[in-house]
Amino acid sequence: MDAKKWTGIILAGGQSSRMGANKALLELNGSAVLTHTSNAIRPAVSRIIVATGSDEAIYNALGDEDFECVKDVYPGKGPLAGLHAALSASHTEWNLVSACDMPLLQTSFFSGMKILTEQYSTSNAIVPRIEGRIHPLAGVYHRRVLPELEQCLIHDRLRVIRWLEEIGCHFAEISELEHVGIGHAALQLSNMNTPDEFENIRFRLQRSGFSSER
Repeated sequence: MDAKKWTGIILAGGQSSRMGANKALLELNGSAVLTHTSNAIRPAVSRIIVATGSDEAIYNALGDEDFECVKDVYPGKGPLAGLHAALSASHTEWNLVSACDMPLLQTSFFSGMKILTEQYSTSNAIVPRIEGRIHPLAGVYHRRVLPELEQCLIHDRLRVIRWLEEIGCHFAEISELEHVGIGHAALQLSNMNTPDEFENIRFRLQRSGFSSER
């Protein structure tokens, strides 16, 4: 599928309270965690937008990164606010989305999610559901969700999964993910909220032989 018709969105700018440091800027194998995510998504898109919360400067300071930063229009309202800001800045109908704290995601994940939009083109979003667990911050979103998304933010309805159910999201099961070439989905979707989880991901990258394809 043509990368020119796709925008990549990376959700950064969270509080990182359990980590004790900005997760996106932690160093992993010589690069910022945000860089790992942007490298994985870049081959599948023509443009990358990073939703930074309220502070663009610390992300722009990375300097050589090929992405654009946007601030929340509705600050302090969590990942839905970041998604709203980035989708508002996007010029494409479909958008690949990832949280910044999933550095094990591979390009094949994003390529596979693009294929699923051909089958579920009338869905407003497609996100993985693995063993009953929904991963709302790694998937594809259509810009037509913006009106409903803004209403959620205005009225402080900030529960992401409830919103997905309301907009008619398709939850892709493991068999569907494997069918479109997404292997080791549970591992790829590992995120890091604590120092222990971060060290576990570092170990996997350095010792287990699992590395993100770029």
